[in-house]
Amino acid sequence: MDEANERNARKGAAAVGTLVGAIIDPVTRRRGFATAELIAAWPEIVGGRWAECTAPEKIAWPRKEDGGPAVLTVKVDGPAAVFVQHEAVQILERVNAFLGYGAVGKLRIVQGPVASREKRAKPGDPTLPAEREAELGAQVAEVAEGPLKQALERLGRGVLSEKRR
Repeated sequence: MDEANERNARKGAAAVGTLVGAIIDPVTRRRGFATAELIAAWPEIVGGRWAECTAPEKIAWPRKEDGGPAVLTVKVDGPAAVFVQHEAVQILERVNAFLGYGAVGKLRIVQGPVASREKRAKPGDPTLPAEREAELGAQVAEVAEGPLKQALERLGRGVLSEKRR
């Protein structure tokens, strides 16, 4: 066993993000992205106003002999393209701040449908039959009122619900 594998074996469980990054990075490099982190952080980079209607498509890096700045291609929902164009300078500043240096100098806007990044609604607490609710109440009766008791009740409803059975 080499030294790197031995260190990993001693560490135990690894973060999923580190494992996924190793798989996704080659795919994103083909699209011009140095890392998948830019795609993942896009909503934070552009802000809530543009996160739903824009998506980074690719980065065109200049040839060595050209020496110019990179061009970031962003897909924008049709009606928002004009407004995004007016804020191109601010978007480029944020992208370069994220990358840590002034790598991207131009923003190319391509109109088209952007896959929705809808936030998934949290499902409500499952409802329990009266006898199960009474059983759950008896189990958490000795816990003082507060966030811990509420969390235990939510957990209990999830475990005891009919969907799980």
